[in-house]
Amino acid sequence: MKFNVDTLRHYLLVQQGILPERVKLETSFKDQLGMSDEKVKSMLAFVSSYTGVIFPRDASHYLSDVFDLLIHVMIRSDEVDLGDEFFLGVAEPGWQAFLHTKFSIPIYAHLN
Repeated sequence: MKFNVDTLRHYLLVQQGILPERVKLETSFKDQLGMSDEKVKSMLAFVSSYTGVIFPRDASHYLSDVFDLLIHVMIRSDEVDLGDEFFLGVAEPGWQAFLHTKFSIPIYAHLN
């Protein structure tokens, strides 16, 4: 099962009415999206049910933005792939390509 920023954007749009263009890697759930603790916990419950990743009880306090959430899912996933679109046809991604994408790495977490 794949989980990435687009999956999160879709959830936030459907369940919480947050427009996808507002959700970027650096977006803060509470400060920029105005999500309450309960809404963050609901989102984490969705991510947990979708991916199988288990979040600690206090995760809503320290997973403050999209990047933090994605890193947490990556660390706790069995398998993580970089999407093909990151490589942009280049055999080996370089630091400049990474900077050019403004840290927008397409990440997919696969759980067995």
